[in-house]
Amino acid sequence: MRDKLIQLGINALKQVSRHYILPIWQVKVETTKVCNLKCVGCRRNFAETLSKMSGPKHLTVGGLWRIVATTNMQIVRFEGDGEPTCNPYFRDLVKFCHDKGIRSAMTSNGTLLDKEYIKWLEDHEMVRIHISFDGATRETFEKQRVGAKYDQVLEVCREIGKSKIQLFMNCLCSTDEIVKELPDYIDMAREVGATGILMLKFQADKSFGTPIDWSKHNGLLEEIKEKAKKKDLIFIGTGTTVPIFCECEDVYVCPYVTLTGAVYPCSYMANMRTSEVYQGEVVPVPSENYIMGNLTDNWMREIWKNEAYKELRMVLKKTRKPSGYKISKEELLSAKKIISQWGEEANRFQYCVGCLCRWGESGL
Repeated sequence: MRDKLIQLGINALKQVSRHYILPIWQVKVETTKVCNLKCVGCRRNFAETLSKMSGPKHLTVGGLWRIVATTNMQIVRFEGDGEPTCNPYFRDLVKFCHDKGIRSAMTSNGTLLDKEYIKWLEDHEMVRIHISFDGATRETFEKQRVGAKYDQVLEVCREIGKSKIQLFMNCLCSTDEIVKELPDYIDMAREVGATGILMLKFQADKSFGTPIDWSKHNGLLEEIKEKAKKKDLIFIGTGTTVPIFCECEDVYVCPYVTLTGAVYPCSYMANMRTSEVYQGEVVPVPSENYIMGNLTDNWMREIWKNEAYKELRMVLKKTRKPSGYKISKEELLSAKKIISQWGEEANRFQYCVGCLCRWGESGL
């Protein structure tokens, strides 16, 4: 009940923020470029990601101070292409947040966590941990998350589930095997005490692998969403097998900051870099257009209210669709290609019209 009330409060805040520009509530930060796994479905394997960009390797306390200064943000979320716990300063970062009265959250592969570490995070006001966990069986999990041990990470999930920290389990649907195991995945998440699950669709170019044909699993995600609800799990992420319009939220409540100090309106565009893949085809992405400012030049407070943010929010309002609005995958891919070819004639933020996140087709 507590978790549901918290989520209702978050949803209410997001609703209000679309009409009134509120102070920054949360910030997502690139924490490190290092990862200890070689996961099959990770973009690090086949795309130009943040981990391959020049700049600092790890976020430091000084860098985090620059991010949170001039704001009254409530939560810092540690994520990125790397594994946060691979940052040698990670405990210092969490302690800094705790000392400043800021709660923290993170996305992790769970391999470097244990009972003691989880208790320490709980004592230092970490409120949510998303554990990336693909598949419900040992064979599927260890095949996808190379270097991780199924039993060890599942035990970490149980320890988080028993703590005061919310546990969300992130499932990247990158193979048919993972998709087929989704019903058992829901049962597993409930068994380890998860608060909710985050479901993500996998997008990769044809040189990396054949994208999932969701027509073979028609209606499955909808069924999984309903089953999660019956199991008292919060469901977020991709909940339909066809593109359906979703409200963009980060631009109103949560900027994303890279290790170079660049401020993006969302983690999706920051991670896309130069290309986006949909239905196996690569579409150019003007990610540089989405750098709203840099913390080496301005404070977060000024960037949050600058002209670029005002223009982006206006574009989102003008291009929003009714709740539940659906289109075909062919229509979405066609729109994305047209938008990418507009060049200088396009609005700076026109790419948002066909953003996979706005259509529930995100692979991030």
